[in-house]
Amino acid sequence: FGICASAFPPSSDEIYEGIDVSVWQGDIDFEAVKADGIEVVYIRSSIGSDYTDSLFRQNYERAKAAGLRIGFYHFVTAQTVEEAQYQAHFFASVISGLSFDCMPAMDFESFSGLSNRQINDISLAFMEALERYTGKDAIFYTNAYTAANILTDAMAQYPIWIAQWGVSEPQNNGRWTSWTGWQY
Repeated sequence: FGICASAFPPSSDEIYEGIDVSVWQGDIDFEAVKADGIEVVYIRSSIGSDYTDSLFRQNYERAKAAGLRIGFYHFVTAQTVEEAQYQAHFFASVISGLSFDCMPAMDFESFSGLSNRQINDISLAFMEALERYTGKDAIFYTNAYTAANILTDAMAQYPIWIAQWGVSEPQNNGRWTSWTGWQY
């Protein structure tokens, strides 16, 4: 007995090599990053309702100076729809006034104590609020398991940045017809 899953394609013929960074990577030489062929960097700007990554500005300024395409992500910790909306506002305020090339991203992967319905309600509330506050389309980051088993069709209206390791291309979970980002 096996599970058949077909790969699903990228949303564009143009694919960029990228990385995501936060304080955990320490002091980054973005000129060396670019020399290694990296074209895009997603920078963690914030977590929850009040934490700004301590290297957020430095990473932004150095990546920008190196000529890399920039995106920002926020690590969601919300336990309610109201908290999700507040965190989207906080994220939007942290990146406000900065120049970026990529869709702002929601990273929501800590679900302790939440039902699937709550996870979906929080995700949807965050994404709707983020687009409203930034005036930009948003993307969300999740792993293949969550995309296939927890998220509902309501989230499929948003582009997906899928995490799936150890495969030659991400596997289709039935909801999305393409991926916009793939962490492999």
